[in-house]
Amino acid sequence: MYLHNGNIIIYEVPSFVHGVTAGRILVLMGGWNNWDFAYGTEATMILGPNTAKESDFWVRPRHLPDPPIGSGLGADRNDKAYPTMMIEVGFSQSLLDLHRKTALYFSPRTTIQIVLAIKIFGVRTDPNTNTSTIALIAALYLRTSATPLIPTSVISFGTADPDANTVNCIINQMGVPPGSFTGVGRPDPNNNNNNFPPCNAPPNLPDYQMNIPGPELYNGVPVHRLPQGLLLDLIWIFGTFEMKFRI
Repeated sequence: MYLHNGNIIIYEVPSFVHGVTAGRILVLMGGWNNWDFAYGTEATMILGPNTAKESDFWVRPRHLPDPPIGSGLGADRNDKAYPTMMIEVGFSQSLLDLHRKTALYFSPRTTIQIVLAIKIFGVRTDPNTNTSTIALIAALYLRTSATPLIPTSVISFGTADPDANTVNCIINQMGVPPGSFTGVGRPDPNNNNNNFPPCNAPPNLPDYQMNIPGPELYNGVPVHRLPQGLLLDLIWIFGTFEMKFRI
């Protein structure tokens, strides 16, 4: 839910699937580094004139200084510093709408550096074998990219191939170069263009690790704190659905 140009827009209906995904990411990132970062959910932030949005999940360095009180440069009326990373999860919400939100987060008003969008598609059940699969998409956006509104990396990380409409959306509507769209259902150039394996292999499989860069995560903190990035293991997010839906 967010306010944009005076209109209240609601795209995502709260659900168990949505909540458990955001919660899983919070646990993973908190386990990675709970000393240097604060994590939170559902904070309404000012993103521009007549525009405010309630985030799914945010990440902010603990040592990031706030703008001066009363400057009007912060994320809220108390002028708290903006997070450096925002995470959006969509289940009822379309992939294209998740994509469009990046422009709000990267507005000139904010100092947000990273947006990670997770799109969850419905479970597919084969009536003949009674087996289930699911398609999941992760898209990473960086403000520092030459094209910040186009994901630098898109990974398909479920057990079902993304359908033709999804592939068309990612490549033709979101503008992602085919080589930056990898994972389940996509050709692997390092394996004779055979498709990548399903995302139910052992953890730390490099194909399903999203590289969250340190300089952007630590943006604005004192320079003596060395920025270290995160390799976010998407297989652990997939595991949430594997247990819930017995995929």
